[in-house]
Amino acid sequence: MSDVSLTVPGRAEYLRLVRLAAADTGARANLSIEDIEDLRIAVDELTFALMGERSGDAMLTLHYTARPGAVEIEGSCATDDTDFVVSDLSRTIIGGVTSEYEVGEADGERRFRLVKRTRT
Repeated sequence: MSDVSLTVPGRAEYLRLVRLAAADTGARANLSIEDIEDLRIAVDELTFALMGERSGDAMLTLHYTARPGAVEIEGSCATDDTDFVVSDLSRTIIGGVTSEYEVGEADGERRFRLVKRTRT
């Protein structure tokens, strides 16, 4: 098992780094190219949902875990006074490209967790 943590400013220009770390984690877990692309899409959708419409005051923290055939990514950032909304379209996309996921708010933070397993 391999673990990596990444903390970046909550701005759109840092999503590229978040996706790159997801792709690297997928490669270390021996996921296929298609599964890695799915992982990149999912982490992009979920991280954008965490950030909401605000402009980068909160820091995003992500924990990436690779194990043979599977990746787990947990993300969090401080809440603000706006609602945490994951659109129906995003939920459909995320549900189609992950093995499982969950989103929510707890202890003053917005959070997500996703798992991507190798397709069998």
